[in-house]
Amino acid sequence: MSMAADCSIFCRTKLCFINAFFFLFIISSFTCLHVVFGTANEFDYGLHCNSIVHESKPADEEFNIMPFSGRQYGYFSGGDKVPNNPPSRSYSAPKSKRLRFKTHHVFTTEADDVFMVEGNLIFRTSSYYERSISSGSSDVRGTLDFDFRGFWSRTTGKLCMVGSSHAYSKEGKLLHLAAVLKINNLQTSSNISTLVTGTMDSLSSANDPTHFEQISLLMFPQVNYAYTMISNQFSEGCPRGTDVQPMSSLRLSQTRTICDMLGGSNAFKLEYTGSCNFSKSCNPFGDGIGYLPSVVSLRIFQCSNDRQSLRLLIEFRNDSYQGYYSSPNLNTSLIGEGSWDAKSNRLCIIACRIYDAWSSLEKSHVGDCTTRLSLRFQAILSIRNTSTIVGEIWSEKPRNEGGFFDRVEFRNTGRYGGRIQLQGLKYVYTEMAEVKKSCPKKNPKTKSSRGHYPDGYSGNLGFRMSIIKGSKGRIGWGSSVPLAVGDQQDQRFPSLIPSSSSKPKSSGVESDSSSGLLNISYKMSIMLRRSELDGGLHTVNESSNEYLKTEIRISAEGVYDTATGSLCMVGCRHLRSGDKTFSSHSMDCKILVKINFPPLNSDRRSKIKGSIESTREEIDPLSFKPLQFSGRAYYRSWVTESISRMDLEMDMLAISNSLAIIFVAFQILHVRKHRGIGPLVSLLMLVILALGHLIPLVLNLEAMFIQDSKRSVLIRGGRWLEMNEVIIRVVTMVAFLLQVRLLMLSWTARCSTEKKKTLWIAEKRGLYVCVPVYVIGAIIAFSVKSKQNGHRTVRARHSWYYINKIILGNSRAYAGLILDAFLFPQIIFNMFHNSRELALSRLFYIGITLVRLIPHGYDLYRANKYADIDDSYMYGVHGADYYSTAWDFIIIVLGIFFAVIIHYQQRLGGQYFLPKRFQESVIDEEFQIDEEFPVD
Repeated sequence: MSMAADCSIFCRTKLCFINAFFFLFIISSFTCLHVVFGTANEFDYGLHCNSIVHESKPADEEFNIMPFSGRQYGYFSGGDKVPNNPPSRSYSAPKSKRLRFKTHHVFTTEADDVFMVEGNLIFRTSSYYERSISSGSSDVRGTLDFDFRGFWSRTTGKLCMVGSSHAYSKEGKLLHLAAVLKINNLQTSSNISTLVTGTMDSLSSANDPTHFEQISLLMFPQVNYAYTMISNQFSEGCPRGTDVQPMSSLRLSQTRTICDMLGGSNAFKLEYTGSCNFSKSCNPFGDGIGYLPSVVSLRIFQCSNDRQSLRLLIEFRNDSYQGYYSSPNLNTSLIGEGSWDAKSNRLCIIACRIYDAWSSLEKSHVGDCTTRLSLRFQAILSIRNTSTIVGEIWSEKPRNEGGFFDRVEFRNTGRYGGRIQLQGLKYVYTEMAEVKKSCPKKNPKTKSSRGHYPDGYSGNLGFRMSIIKGSKGRIGWGSSVPLAVGDQQDQRFPSLIPSSSSKPKSSGVESDSSSGLLNISYKMSIMLRRSELDGGLHTVNESSNEYLKTEIRISAEGVYDTATGSLCMVGCRHLRSGDKTFSSHSMDCKILVKINFPPLNSDRRSKIKGSIESTREEIDPLSFKPLQFSGRAYYRSWVTESISRMDLEMDMLAISNSLAIIFVAFQILHVRKHRGIGPLVSLLMLVILALGHLIPLVLNLEAMFIQDSKRSVLIRGGRWLEMNEVIIRVVTMVAFLLQVRLLMLSWTARCSTEKKKTLWIAEKRGLYVCVPVYVIGAIIAFSVKSKQNGHRTVRARHSWYYINKIILGNSRAYAGLILDAFLFPQIIFNMFHNSRELALSRLFYIGITLVRLIPHGYDLYRANKYADIDDSYMYGVHGADYYSTAWDFIIIVLGIFFAVIIHYQQRLGGQYFLPKRFQESVIDEEFQIDEEFPVD
């Protein structure tokens, strides 16, 4: 009874503690919620915003008019002391960052023209900066998201809001931020001079860890925009623009608009006149920015309803790189509006300066709208003019007035602006007379007995120059793509149609199809280390830093011989000064380019080889020493074969693993049927076989459980790669489980046998022989491999490459070699035990040997049949074993040799191949062991 009373008292006490704890938890939760949300969301709006827009009681009616679109984009600066933000770095945090204002609800209020607004403001920053202020999102772009609520006055155009967000401290503590947002110039209509600016201030004290510095905002309103400037001057076309005949430009089709053609961001290379030099009269921003821009970027952020007019941000940069999520430098940007002129077939743009963005975006304003741009799509291309999009920038100011700059041209290249598909483009060959002199026509030949060469229209003539060698060795890399074959540009998705008179006359330069000669033009871009350039390849005012690269662009045209696979062209090199290109006509056309393509039926390891040399005299300042280059050929027929090969290899891998299951199952049945042979199987051999199935499962475990977006695509003839991989993993796992089962059977049988002492001695001695052999083999294999990769390991000894490619790669390959010789431990065990029993089923050791050797036989066949693309190997993967002509032959012979030895050991005894005196000594030792451990 006392025990029950004690138990009752204990239970009541425990219940009281639980109730008390629950009560305190509720109180503390309400306290935390009050602290968190009360300070961030229930602050006094009137204290911070009544002086801007007076608070008014909202009505139930929701308002559907707002100068903001549903999602309004813009830029911000400041806020560098947001919690956990690292120090500003020139390479990681741009001066202006991106933002997005999303309007959720707008309600009418009791006051006329005052509306309550609810929305959120999201700050997107550069990759380094954003991670420090991420709100816990795993997105690499990270965001800082504020929820705001406030009031907007349609009369004054002012909006004031208060809201909250959260960030993390350096210690990982969650911090709650409170802020007030003030926005100006929110009108119901806008034009080119309208900028929405504002600030966001922290509501925390300066000493509070949640305090951050003021953030200034800039947005370009997109609702009810009026294209007033371009409409007022459109009747004049592009004033003072270069007079270009409409027939030389392509016109838009009825189904494609200028917004469709130039959607998003486009970068173009600027080209200055030779007299421009670095004078401020050439710079649209004068000499105040400290550099002469080399690239102009056009960012289209709004199109009209008919998609023939557009608004865009025009940024002048000094570098070619522009990240997808990068923000423009507003200090060197123009805001413009443009419209497509169907009469002259060009886009006319009026652009204005954005002033005072460098100090604070809140103070930014638009002025000086005297800059003009025009852009057109060329109808005729040539060796000196390979750009499909060209344009110009000029000033409407008088030459003697401040802010004037000389006319600047811009054009897209292979590197700037991407590739836009244009129907109606024609290529005119202008250097064919020089081609005939430099590339004399050879005697007609029949097609080479080696096989057919790529057809000029097949799309096989583009390639990457993986190695470029000069007088100082390997100095760079590059790419080479056909621009036109015959007089037609290869187009798949045409977007433009030509004018009726845009077809050029190219008589006298037609391809000679009867002799297998085909006219062709190329665009080549090569990157060379500046420190190793020689002669005329050097550019003026260029740094000699060996880590810096310089781009050399060459356009070429010539003749391709389809019978021999040889291509000979005359090339023109675009001359540069530093990182600037001066004049599209400043070119060196004394260049000879020769390329030799391998046959379609050649060894897949064959390379495309060629040379680039100057035909000028050595004393000429533009002369340079010859460049030799090579690159891998990836013909489309090879790619098609590779796809079918990948299908075949997936099937072969599944079949081989299934056969392994069958052969192991036969061995298990063999052990169960013959009870006395289970202990005679080498445990080391079984462990090696089990690990051979386990390691692939461990290395590829994520393929079964993790969805990979890159693999979730329908490929290879309508088959799902991911599903095939899952099937293979399942089959491999079944084989592994059977191997483990066989190992357990042999282990149990050996532990229960009466002669276990003798068997364990034989196993131990076998281990003493196998382990040193494996270690010595590993040392030899690693030393040979290290010498082969010595030039790489010296540079990458402390990098991931050395660990992943050299150490782990060699380890995987050597493990595959051990698995190929899986019978070696059984041979050594039989030798020490001198057994004649059929320990291994013939189907087991012959079948597993074939499963291990067939990949090497297939590799010999694959090397001569398919393209050598290691990354696409599914069966006989080179990284998992030693694969080469020599290794394949050695491993096949060794595997068959081991199988033959096992066969005769199980008929004649484990020591049949040893000299008789060694056999007798082993037999005598066995008798001594039997006498020492007699069997009862």
